[in-house]
Amino acid sequence: MFGLLGSARAGQLGALVSPGPLARAHAALEGGTKCQQCHEAGRKVTAVRCLSCHKPIAARIAARKGVHRSVTECVSCHVDHAGVDGDLRHLKVAGFNHAAATGYALSGLHAGAAVTCAACHKGRSFLDARTSCNGCHVDVHKPSLGSDCSRCHTTEVRFKQSRKGFDHSTARFALSGAHSAVTCEKCHQGGQFRDMKMLRGRDLGSCVACHDDPHGKRFGSGCTSCHTTAMWKTPSVNHARTPFPLAGAHAKVACAKCHQGKAMTEPVRHDRCAACHADAHRGSVKEDCRTCHTDTSFKGAPFDHAGQTRFALDGKHVGLACAKCHTSVSDQRVPLAKKVLDYRDAKIECVSCHADRDPHKGQFGRTCDSCHRAATFSVKGFIHSRAPEFYAGQHATVACEKCHVPDKMLRPGTPAAMQCVSCHNDVHLGQVGAQCERCHGVEDAKFAAKKFSHEQSRYPLTGKHRQTECTKCHHEETRAFPSRTGTAVAFARIVTECAACHKDPHIGQVDLRCETCHQTASFAITPFVHKGMDDFFGGFHRKYACKDCHKAETGTFPAGKGTTVRFLVGRTCAACHPRF
Repeated sequence: MFGLLGSARAGQLGALVSPGPLARAHAALEGGTKCQQCHEAGRKVTAVRCLSCHKPIAARIAARKGVHRSVTECVSCHVDHAGVDGDLRHLKVAGFNHAAATGYALSGLHAGAAVTCAACHKGRSFLDARTSCNGCHVDVHKPSLGSDCSRCHTTEVRFKQSRKGFDHSTARFALSGAHSAVTCEKCHQGGQFRDMKMLRGRDLGSCVACHDDPHGKRFGSGCTSCHTTAMWKTPSVNHARTPFPLAGAHAKVACAKCHQGKAMTEPVRHDRCAACHADAHRGSVKEDCRTCHTDTSFKGAPFDHAGQTRFALDGKHVGLACAKCHTSVSDQRVPLAKKVLDYRDAKIECVSCHADRDPHKGQFGRTCDSCHRAATFSVKGFIHSRAPEFYAGQHATVACEKCHVPDKMLRPGTPAAMQCVSCHNDVHLGQVGAQCERCHGVEDAKFAAKKFSHEQSRYPLTGKHRQTECTKCHHEETRAFPSRTGTAVAFARIVTECAACHKDPHIGQVDLRCETCHQTASFAITPFVHKGMDDFFGGFHRKYACKDCHKAETGTFPAGKGTTVRFLVGRTCAACHPRF
């Protein structure tokens, strides 16, 4: 009776001192008589009492694993008596290190789910979650590939996108070329990925398992001997094993161009080019095309025109298209591409191609190479063999038409035509005659008169006169000249006296024969001798200079007034020595 009464009183006492209802998980421990299951006498809740019920956690603490690996006091995190709906698990998700605490790292798309733990942890206990893929995901392969999904899938992309990252080289059939772009379902039908040996009832080891044989099995099942996976229409057949190896432009020709239809095994005629190519020459060339053409490019054949024809190509002729000369249609309005190349009876005369460009209208014949060259078709290199010295110098740059004037009476090259007056006007108006070559030369710029020598004239130049410009004495005049009245530089009837060019500095004191005292070398006065006065200028007077007696004066002289040195001075002693 006392025991029952004591137990009832203990329950009532427990209810009075309890801080609040226990959480729903601990509801079975509610009541004052059960406090001792968690609380030790006179003490708080200890870890020993908690772990006596939570044995799995006790095992992880002992193994130092999981979130409880370093726990010493349970109540520091799990506080009860907070009500029936109170949460005993106060987990801070933001700072939770899933890899360190659980040994299972969250990466890729899993990392985003870490903020909502319930996405994986469906039950109340976090320990119920499995780390295998099929713990959360449905195995679409119906365990035909095993449970290790990480061999093909990663957490970085969604499962449907994992096919892009799958390394098919790890499989028995590595994908290359166009196979890499084929969807998985094309071959893996019905979700079958393992132990694939047959496809569409055919051996998977041959191309015909997926591709129909367009050749009707005439070449066997080994398509790779001719084709590659780069592109189904790209052949890789080694044509060098056939009687006709493909080279140059032939290597780019599609198989169907020669192997028409499906008879790929039937021999194709290849002994002559005309078997495939139309004869653009319409039978004018009997030899096979390869005589002139190569398979590198049918255009621009390296034909040896000098060795195989009578007409060697040089100069401007080198780059011409064959159709420019070898064509059966001469009408210029017909496009070059539509002309037929005809190599029969090709003419080598220049006018056969350049008839419309003959400015001589046939007066020099049909062959132009006597004057012209194929390098430029100009006549810069033409040499007048009759008188090469006459056609040199300044004449060499003169245009042909300057001399070769149609209907001209004087034919070029004749003596009459080589006279200067036949082309040049007489700028001297008959003063010096018609023999211009006495003074002028064709080698001098602007026909300068470098050949003229004043020694040939009646007034040879000496001393300072040699350096004098011609125009100093020969001025342009307008008057009557030997040939006609006009304007020209005067060469005839030139006055040779000194006074004609030089002003008289002595104002008429002496005659105009300046050479009596002066020379042209410097015009300075040479040692002057006073004739008849040798006794006077001997002895003491010898030391005096001219200016000691002949002084400059301003006055009246024979030719007028002015200032000059007076020459007529007194000869008496008193004229120079004044009386004392």
